[in-house]
Amino acid sequence: MQLLAVEPTAVPALSRRAVERVTTALTHMDDSSGGVGADLHALMEVHAQACSLAPPDTKRLAAWLAKIRLDGPGWPDFELRDYATALGENGRAELGHIVEERAATAEADVFGSTPFEIRILREQLAEVSGDVDYYVSVVAADLRTARQFLKIVNALRDADRACEAEQWACRGLGQLGNPIEMDRLRDVYVELLLDRGAEAEALALRQQLFDEHPVQSRYFALRRTAERTDDWPGLRAEALQRLRDAVAARSAFVEELLGVLLDEHEHAEAWQVAVAHDDVVSESRWKQLIELRQPMHPADVIEPWKRLIEQRLAMTSDKYRYRRAITMLRRLSEAYRASGNDTGFQLYLADLRHRHKRKTSLLAKLDNVER
Repeated sequence: MQLLAVEPTAVPALSRRAVERVTTALTHMDDSSGGVGADLHALMEVHAQACSLAPPDTKRLAAWLAKIRLDGPGWPDFELRDYATALGENGRAELGHIVEERAATAEADVFGSTPFEIRILREQLAEVSGDVDYYVSVVAADLRTARQFLKIVNALRDADRACEAEQWACRGLGQLGNPIEMDRLRDVYVELLLDRGAEAEALALRQQLFDEHPVQSRYFALRRTAERTDDWPGLRAEALQRLRDAVAARSAFVEELLGVLLDEHEHAEAWQVAVAHDDVVSESRWKQLIELRQPMHPADVIEPWKRLIEQRLAMTSDKYRYRRAITMLRRLSEAYRASGNDTGFQLYLADLRHRHKRKTSLLAKLDNVER
């Protein structure tokens, strides 16, 4: 970045070389942490910025970007809009020509459609053209996912064409798709309804979806919308009861209810629900509940801590189970001490040692707890 400030003309070539070398290196290494990939993304941003300040030959830049997208290993990713200025009209035309040449000879993907790499470049070229109708027509060539509908909806919304955006959103919601993507599309649809004053319609949609499947995400979505329409005070109790009824029918909804109760700061009820359904509450949720409960009610958390310790010690697939159990033992010791029952902890520890007397590595760690 310092070189960019003092000698910008040198940076496009240098950053391009760096991108190519890191891209090659990534094909031979494990980047499960994502650190190198993040660095590569940052390098692409530097390259795009440098090209905007000191544009290289537009045809060569177009050919390079096409090679990355169409012939590369799948990275680095980039947004063509970042290169729009550097490419200019001639560069964009050259890139479009390359894309269409490749499309003419490309084999269809497993769905019988144009390969993703070509489709994404077509879409990005249409986006930087500034022609919204053209962009919509290009994206609409592949409407298999809610993500495609969302691209169209956002483009129309940004162009102040809310009525058309709402129609496309409604059409997209009539399809089947990835639940996360459908939720995003639905959120935008609800926003469009609220923007045009259709509050009752927006709220009815949220209520219907929550009633069909009472989970945290839909509860929170209902709350957001009802807060916008000032209906939440009257709906909150009804929504919570819907979750309680779901738990009464199926214990699979316990985690959903607990998540909502904690978010609503109904800590006492959350504890009661967890105690009543202790066999289906996850370890992470128990820890969250215990941390809230232990300061004021230390005696209440003793048995839950014991269950978690026993469960962790039984997890033979976890090579860190002893270390994690010891951490929980220390918190159990604090709970016993705060409740005025130091003897109780010593008795439990002695019983634990007796039951696991053959596990020498565990016994050594238990010695540290007793000190």
